[in-house]
Amino acid sequence: MGVSIYARAVTLAGRSTHACRWTHEHARRIALLGILFLSLDPPGPLRAQQSLQDFVDVLRRGRRGALIISNPRTGEILALANPETVFDRAFPPGSTAKLVESAVALEEGLLSPDDRIFCRQVPELLGRAYRCSHAPVVAPFTLRSALANSCNYFFAALSVRLTSTSLAHGYAVFGFGSPVAGPWPAANTGQVRIGDDPQAKARAALGESTVLVTPAQLLLAYSAIATRGLVFRLWKPSAVQRHSPLLLRRVKLRSETFKVLREGLEECVRSGTGGGAAVEGVRVAGKTGTAAALDQSGATHAWFVGYAPAEDPEIALVVFLERGTGIRDAAPLAGRILKRYFAGKGRKP
Repeated sequence: MGVSIYARAVTLAGRSTHACRWTHEHARRIALLGILFLSLDPPGPLRAQQSLQDFVDVLRRGRRGALIISNPRTGEILALANPETVFDRAFPPGSTAKLVESAVALEEGLLSPDDRIFCRQVPELLGRAYRCSHAPVVAPFTLRSALANSCNYFFAALSVRLTSTSLAHGYAVFGFGSPVAGPWPAANTGQVRIGDDPQAKARAALGESTVLVTPAQLLLAYSAIATRGLVFRLWKPSAVQRHSPLLLRRVKLRSETFKVLREGLEECVRSGTGGGAAVEGVRVAGKTGTAAALDQSGATHAWFVGYAPAEDPEIALVVFLERGTGIRDAAPLAGRILKRYFAGKGRKP
């Protein structure tokens, strides 16, 4: 049985292109002229010629930061940019860390999914430097809507209910403070130090100050939410070595906790701060983060971490930029990657 080959023939003068179906003999003849691009894709609209890795390489040009994209169900790395930063440099995670505080509070029964806190914009514990970036609200937030709108006031107030020990344990459960096993040999452990005073604890809950994470750690933490607890070793495809998914650990949370967190992350992209990562026709879940840069310059780091489709994830990603904000810079970049990925899968964003 023959294999259909789809080809795009390009004139030597570069004046025209056309897509057509070729026999193997036609393909062989044209390939000899050096003007043929081959694809083994199935019938339907021709997929973009660039691989996801090529697309990411082009997209990040001129930007300081890192990207990692994986399949959360297997740990396979689909694309990677700046691996040293991904695995071996740690930064404050900003509001992406609110996932940890949320999980701890739900697991310890410190609030219910329907408990509400009214946002007054400026957290009493932390002052105007941590003023909420979302618009003033007329109704109190639940945990889901606080995650979606990245409400600093809500999570600073919630931190008072947690002990430093329980918050530190929550970070450890999600893999922070431990190196990420995978293809990079010198993985950074990051840092989780949480003081006992209320201000230090609140800053740690918001992913600032004494909490530092690598992009790879953040990817696996959110992959655990995508898979409802399964965390797989990261690996890169190889033409000479077979890989099978290797389960590293299980993040054991109650089913209700997973449900609330997943709903909050999906709402973040659908109607909250992560809207720049939205893809038409695809349910995307994720979280933005903006954190003070480590160099004391007053600049901020930008994060977006998420997965899709939310109901049955097959892609997870972290976008980290050394300058910018999660809402304005990282989330839209993630959106472009996700649109490219799903377009390559035959979906039209």
